[in-house]
Amino acid sequence: MALTNEELQDILSGISPEEQKALFEKLRQTYGDNPSPQPQPKNSSTSKVYCCIKCGSANYKKNGVTAKGLQRYRCKDCNSSWSENYGDSLRYTHLSEDTWKEMLRGFVEELSIPKIAKNCDLSTKTVWLAKTKVNQAIMTIYGYTDLFRGNTQADEYYTRTAFKGKRDPEFFIYTLRRMPRHHYTYYEKIEWLENAGLYEKLQREEPEYLAELLSDDPKMKRGISNEQLCILTLVDETGKLYLEPVSVGRLEKAMAKEKLKPRFTPDKSNVLVTDEHNAYNRILYGTKAKHEVVKADKHTNGKYSLAKVNSVHSALTRYMNPKEGKVFNTKYLDLTLMLFWWLYKYKDRTTNQKVEMLWDIINDNISDIELREKVNQVSQSNLMHREITIDTKGQFPTKL
Repeated sequence: MALTNEELQDILSGISPEEQKALFEKLRQTYGDNPSPQPQPKNSSTSKVYCCIKCGSANYKKNGVTAKGLQRYRCKDCNSSWSENYGDSLRYTHLSEDTWKEMLRGFVEELSIPKIAKNCDLSTKTVWLAKTKVNQAIMTIYGYTDLFRGNTQADEYYTRTAFKGKRDPEFFIYTLRRMPRHHYTYYEKIEWLENAGLYEKLQREEPEYLAELLSDDPKMKRGISNEQLCILTLVDETGKLYLEPVSVGRLEKAMAKEKLKPRFTPDKSNVLVTDEHNAYNRILYGTKAKHEVVKADKHTNGKYSLAKVNSVHSALTRYMNPKEGKVFNTKYLDLTLMLFWWLYKYKDRTTNQKVEMLWDIINDNISDIELREKVNQVSQSNLMHREITIDTKGQFPTKL
């Protein structure tokens, strides 16, 4: 398999200057003056295959075709065989290109998964998995790599934790200390607890807690609580955007510093504009950036304001509107936000252009070989067993 830049750097740092010079001369003799030769597909100008998927050998040959007409290959060294679409996100979906593009159109138009499923005549599970693979591919390609310059606004956005699809009753009752968010009647709640084998236990050990669970008006935690997630947001004057779910509950100074400080280049012309939240105080110390605060009872501080970041949060509220059936699982929230980020980044493109761009990503039409390999590693098993990436502050486990 292709070596990463870090692996190449490790190799170079382990040899002497004389050996480095000899290596450079050998490469120059082999490739001429081209400083960065790229491996070319061996058997076809349109092939995605350039080495064995098992051992990395370039010693392979064509080996017939699949029932669908896809080229197959066999490695002469380890005898492994594979098809042209090995590892592709499309490989196991058995959906046509037209169906995929109709789904992608739904993602671009920010429709709910149930609505897309209905439009495409698919199950919601199939659409959810397809969307999550798209989100993961975007995360792999782009990630959190942008650096911010000039006037940059920061703020937090809070959304409720959600564990849609979690079937363990004890997780809700004893870890989250609440019922699942279903519209159950009093008797339906009792029935649910009885079926879970918890009703009599709660009646015996925690009768007051049981009464609260069964109440028509359960106590809601006020303000920012451990039932909410903090999404940290940055947007600069050019529209460059960063948003990432970082923690349960209120944003803390250490987290703000860890996430935001690396996003700024050392430049005294940089300005971080925030509200009065103490978590932002002096977090950019050492970067030469200036910090401007917009007070709660003011809309501006001279020429500085939080209008851009507030506009992003308004768009995010529409994107995550539960009234339209858009319920996003906490476990996958970082991936969900990557699609929002991508749509924001390319908001000036037409719908058709964005559909084609996503189709190229999901169809593995990526020129960078290292990125393509990473995207290929996405599987349903990887997605289902991924850990929660936010700081849960011990409120619930990261492995669900």
